[in-house]
Amino acid sequence: MEQKEREKRRESLVAGLVGAFLGSLLGMACIIVVSQLGYVASLCGVVMAVCTLKGYELLGGALSRKGAAAAGIITVVMTYVAYQIDCAIQVAVAAEVDVFLAFRNMGMLLKEGYLDTGAYWGGLVLLYLFTLLGAAPLIIAALRGDTEPGMPPEAVRVKVAEEAPSTCQYYPAHPTWMRTLRLSVFLPLLAVVLVIFLPLALALSGNSSALPVIASLVGGLAGMIGMCAAAFVLAGPSDAFRWIFVRQDGVLWRVQLNMLNMVDTYRFTQQRIRMSDVRWDKLTEGEQAQAKASIERAIRVLCTEGVLPGSALSRVVQCLPEPRLESENKWAWKISYQTQTPGVPPERGGRRVLQVAKAYPGLAPAVGTVPPEGPAPGRWGFGVAAVLLMILLTAGGFMLGVVLEKSGGTESGRPARWTEPEITTQYQSMGVTFHLPGALVWTEEGSFADPETGMVYTVTVELGATEEMAVDALTEPIGEYRLRPDFDSFSFAYTNTDQDLVKLATKDRLSCLHNLITIRFTDGSTVESGVALAQDLFSTLVRVEVSGGSQVDEETMEHIVLYILEGMEFTGPTEENYQEMYHLGREEGYTLVGIALVPTPYEEDPFLRVPLPYGGEVTYLEDGGVLAQAHGLRIQARACWSPEGPQAIVEEAWAQVQAENRDLYQDGIFDSEYDAETDVATKQFSFWEGDEARISFLVAQPMRDEGRYRFMEVTYIPEEMDDDYPTLIQEFSHASDLYLPELEPF
Repeated sequence: MEQKEREKRRESLVAGLVGAFLGSLLGMACIIVVSQLGYVASLCGVVMAVCTLKGYELLGGALSRKGAAAAGIITVVMTYVAYQIDCAIQVAVAAEVDVFLAFRNMGMLLKEGYLDTGAYWGGLVLLYLFTLLGAAPLIIAALRGDTEPGMPPEAVRVKVAEEAPSTCQYYPAHPTWMRTLRLSVFLPLLAVVLVIFLPLALALSGNSSALPVIASLVGGLAGMIGMCAAAFVLAGPSDAFRWIFVRQDGVLWRVQLNMLNMVDTYRFTQQRIRMSDVRWDKLTEGEQAQAKASIERAIRVLCTEGVLPGSALSRVVQCLPEPRLESENKWAWKISYQTQTPGVPPERGGRRVLQVAKAYPGLAPAVGTVPPEGPAPGRWGFGVAAVLLMILLTAGGFMLGVVLEKSGGTESGRPARWTEPEITTQYQSMGVTFHLPGALVWTEEGSFADPETGMVYTVTVELGATEEMAVDALTEPIGEYRLRPDFDSFSFAYTNTDQDLVKLATKDRLSCLHNLITIRFTDGSTVESGVALAQDLFSTLVRVEVSGGSQVDEETMEHIVLYILEGMEFTGPTEENYQEMYHLGREEGYTLVGIALVPTPYEEDPFLRVPLPYGGEVTYLEDGGVLAQAHGLRIQARACWSPEGPQAIVEEAWAQVQAENRDLYQDGIFDSEYDAETDVATKQFSFWEGDEARISFLVAQPMRDEGRYRFMEVTYIPEEMDDDYPTLIQEFSHASDLYLPELEPF
């Protein structure tokens, strides 16, 4: 009987490993599914840890220290595998390749800079942090419960069996004596978490290179694990309410209230069933009386009946014979007590050490101890030390990463500044002034050439660009030069960021997004290309390309392109060049609407953006307006100012129409309308232009500031309406914030 009971409680390592593996598969599925659904999969690290450790415990029979270590290794490995699979799925979807191919090449993609290393390692560290949070309680429980309690000594059992039950003395924990200790230890951990989230936020934002941030996260994670472990050790006495000490006939017993209440025949309250901790001070008088009866009956059973060592009851109601003081501090005593194993003489029995919190009024657990008289003090110094140590480890890791990055030649920051040449060639295009190094000459191909070095400079400017368009312009040379038989390789200047473009401040302190690419050829020559997207009102996109012979090294050419981009001056549209800035509004998704600039009477905002039909000629008028006609629609627009509101602008325009002696159709003239909510005034009229009928709308719309308006005359040209006409009406209505009816040809 005894042998069967011991075999039942024996832990099976092989079965436990199988259970841990099966549990980790559930955690892996949770991580992958949640991530693919678009949610934060890092939180599933808790699920991974619980499933793996509980899987070991369910099939292995118990979770010992050995089992916790084995299951912990499986958790770490399977968490990494799950993260790799998740990333591989994302790569496979984006690149339209096989998932297994993406999984096998994850290392190469990271090494070559195709994946954002900062975001990759930051996400992995965050996933491991939540995995640690899920695993810590189970591992701590395993470490605490991996000892088998002994049975009461023979003398205690005989005495209880022969003598009538005597009155027991009960020592419950005071509910508040350890509160200060608990707060002083666990509250600082919040600050510790904030410290480690600083490098994590830095990694996710991409404002720093990968290696220093990763090293900072590793240092912070190591410190956090150490601080959590230290906190649980230091705060150990604060969970004293879980036990009650009982002294019967001079023998000390320790009873775990929660576990005793879970045994049906000893249950004394329904609190545990309601999933709340059983605390002595929360019990009613009747429940306390019932608990005392259950405790005394359990002691009697342990001493008079054949209960096996290590049984459930002996773990809950634990005898502490012959206690002896080993050491003490302000918060707890460390005592040892005698243990006895069946078949072993008492004199050869060992002693076990136990920590007893100074939270039990009137309790002196061993000779030489004095019962506590009040609350235990806090450990506030631990909080200060924890925060300082975390800052030290995090900062130290960051500095170590910087050193390793520099020593390894993997620095991903901007190239070293190139010395500005004494002679430069100034070039202006669409409101951007460039300073090109050297005395350059203009070529027939639209480029600049340096007669001394043979280097060729090509500069292009485009308005109304988006970041996606800038990335396309950056990568365009790859496809262009890859077709050459002497093409060798290419590389980007910045790869360890979470974006394709990084910040750049120009000479006039305008913020831009930029990157550079180097194209190499087998003969040793290179082509350096760079783009910069200005974050200004017009979203100006600049592309600079420099090519030259093999006598100019790659690093110098990279510095030259960066010098040109940094030296740009964005003067914006001027009276001399604003007419050159008319362009198709594809940055806003338009295919038939062009964007033009017209001068305004406002000094601080000298140009106004107006939409026009794209595809025909554009005429800039002497009054500062602009006229365009295409696909059956003619638009004339200009900037206006009127303190009397848009009605005055429309009436003035109508008077001008009448003065032009147009052949008006009287039945097609309607009264002016005004919408107070939008502050828009309109008037519709019809007229004959030769033999062709026309319908026109006069519109005055408010701009950003009071009194400023955009005036447009929109005229339908029926005989020119083509297949693009319906699309133009939709796009122009969206671009102008107006509703234009789609009139049929008449």
